[in-house]
Amino acid sequence: MASVVVTGWDEGGRLLRYVPVNGGGGGDESTLEVPAQDAGEVSAECGRGPLPRVGELVVEDGGCLLDLSGPPARRCTAKRDGVMVRLTERGTSDRGVTFPAASLGLPGDEATLERVRQIGDFLLFDPPGPGPVLVLGCWVRPGGLRGWLDEEALRREQAAAHAVKVRMRRPDLFVNPYTFVPFPGRVVRREPAGHEWLAPGRLSGRLVVRWEFTGPVQAPDGSADGAVLRFPGSSVKGVVRSVHETMAGGCLRIVDEEFVPSYRDTASALSDAWTLAVVARQFNGQPLTVRPATQVVWVRSRQLVAACRAGLRTGSRVTLDAPDRKNSLNRYELDEQARVSAGGDWVVLLTDAGARPPRHRDGSAALYFAACGHIPDSTAEAEVDEAAWRRFRQAVAGAREAVQNRTPDAPPEWVPVTFRGQVIGERKSVTGWFEEGDVLWVRRDATDRVVELRLSAIWRHPGTGPLSERVPPHLLPCTDPVSLCPSCRLFGSADTRARDEDGRADQRAYAGHVRFGDAVSAGPVALTAFRRAPMGTPHAGAGQFYLSYADRRPAGKGRPPTREWGADPDRPQPRPVRGRKFYWHSAPGTHPPRHEAQEHHRPQMVADKLLAPPGTTLTQTVTFDNLDPAELGGLLAALQPDLALRSGGEAEEGGPSRLHLGGGKPLGLGSCTATVVQAQVWDAASRYGDSPPPADTPEVFVGAFVASCPDEVTATWPALTAVLSAGTVNGARVSYPPGADWTDRQQDPKRFDEPFTFFTVTSGMYLAEGEERPLLPLPDPTAPDQTLPIIHEEHQEHRPKGRRS
Repeated sequence: MASVVVTGWDEGGRLLRYVPVNGGGGGDESTLEVPAQDAGEVSAECGRGPLPRVGELVVEDGGCLLDLSGPPARRCTAKRDGVMVRLTERGTSDRGVTFPAASLGLPGDEATLERVRQIGDFLLFDPPGPGPVLVLGCWVRPGGLRGWLDEEALRREQAAAHAVKVRMRRPDLFVNPYTFVPFPGRVVRREPAGHEWLAPGRLSGRLVVRWEFTGPVQAPDGSADGAVLRFPGSSVKGVVRSVHETMAGGCLRIVDEEFVPSYRDTASALSDAWTLAVVARQFNGQPLTVRPATQVVWVRSRQLVAACRAGLRTGSRVTLDAPDRKNSLNRYELDEQARVSAGGDWVVLLTDAGARPPRHRDGSAALYFAACGHIPDSTAEAEVDEAAWRRFRQAVAGAREAVQNRTPDAPPEWVPVTFRGQVIGERKSVTGWFEEGDVLWVRRDATDRVVELRLSAIWRHPGTGPLSERVPPHLLPCTDPVSLCPSCRLFGSADTRARDEDGRADQRAYAGHVRFGDAVSAGPVALTAFRRAPMGTPHAGAGQFYLSYADRRPAGKGRPPTREWGADPDRPQPRPVRGRKFYWHSAPGTHPPRHEAQEHHRPQMVADKLLAPPGTTLTQTVTFDNLDPAELGGLLAALQPDLALRSGGEAEEGGPSRLHLGGGKPLGLGSCTATVVQAQVWDAASRYGDSPPPADTPEVFVGAFVASCPDEVTATWPALTAVLSAGTVNGARVSYPPGADWTDRQQDPKRFDEPFTFFTVTSGMYLAEGEERPLLPLPDPTAPDQTLPIIHEEHQEHRPKGRRS
């Protein structure tokens, strides 16, 4: 028996028209041919009153029973009336009656109310109260109200997806190369199976894996053009383990728990405690003693260049008459008419001019001043405190040039100093190591001991709150060999601690149960030589990307920018790291390809590499022993993530899941798929006896793995699905923060590759004048729109608050 609204009866044709009530959801208007033996009763029921009318209809065993004891109904049109819905009977001039959207089964949001006319007619019951039907009426449309709501949801989703695609093609937006999959709420640790014997219910075997590259791939070092291409099994294992740690809820096996980033200081005058100095003695690049200057005078570059005709550089010696009073900037500044000559007791320090504005705020041209220190050869040496050296090394680690990691015995490199298009002289590149005669800034304590070092007046300072305080404690690396996370139980656990606190050196490593052979091509592969563009090093100090946030407001006066480790939002607890870092799948692109170095790139930052073409295929054998079905399923899922992340392993919107293999991931290289093309699995009875091997399919093993993962882990899978999917982002818009629009990339590639402006404007720094600079974080990896605005150099200008140009 079903509640219906009979809308018409054709006695001659025995045709009954009706709409199902469905609790108010309604449905399409249907026609039923009534059997001849029931036509008289149906005709009598329909003649009891005007139609449409509410009743009960039973159709079974070739018969039809109708009871129209319900109220009459009026066919109405629906339209929005403010925050209500107005129903007006068709064919009348009545103004109708209004109802809340919820009483008609509708959500009350703006978008639904705006499109309520599109649903169809509404059969309003009159009166609505008596009878078995406790609803106002029902909708007349195919699929009923539920069908319309589903269609609307799909329409909005498609419209939103189209809007995102359109937005992702805009030239003033970019997608950051990396994002973060959130950490799981817990890690399940237990004792591993051991290696003594193949225990009952556990499995061993081998997998044959085919790796196919969907884009160009950087060949491993040592590869040769026209030879077999080989990826070491250890590098493949690292890729698979990384996915497994995320998917299974493993520990952070490789993490620098003591890491703290460093940041560039804001522009301000140094106190009188600071002075220039030259390194007198050093050991392995560490300064042991220095000869401090008795006075520091700032001199215009024009005067120094004119004096040092042989070439001005850091360490050049000059003679000048020092002024006897400081200026408004609280420093000694040589008069522009004063004479400077080459040679003498004053030593020059030239520093990078990149952070110096070419003009003052009033529009006048800025000048380059160099610090000169008076250091006679007879100046006494001052010892450098060991703590000062450690703090300096911590600060210099964040300097852009220090990523070259020059060793102390490498020859020095000299870099041109350019200001307003003119070369002033040369300076030594920032390496973090010193030679005798190098010039630097030092601060001494009351005992004349050097307690702080810096390379320029505006230098760097370390943040606070090490990485160990910013990741959940349960995710720190496993250290107990009888209590391991799922990934350490499968792939093994290294003992990275030299000794315990009591001085003992116990072995806590655990050997893994999976061995990866090399991934090898079936034949020779043609490789192309290229110069890889600089990639730098991951800079976790970019807190707007790496840290979780609850407050994006800029810092207060005198406080460090919000992005810094140690800024005010780190109180009372340090902000946690957002999660595990993953790179989006993107395309190197063309005009020019992102992975190829350009003329403006520093030669020491590029690398000569070989490139294999898209479609390159490798084959690899992976063996395993003593795994339970869930552990084997986890290994299969790490190789083919769609088996676990998607229903039935089918790739949905966003494309299939891919992994990264080889170098150059931020530049769009190395995207690939792994497919298990052959699997042999044995238990003890089949490996050592005559029993047949287990007949379970890979889907069964993966199902066991999925069932073994706690909810806190599977809650992170939507984010992992997004980052592994091939089509989540527009690969042509993936780049580290550019300094120019995509349309300007070919005309001004140097400005395009400059991220300094973006990180400055989005850092959450305090500005006494001008617009506020709140933090700009990365979108959540599950957000449909991953784009960020490209910020140009002019956005750095201090504009009055509330005004935008």
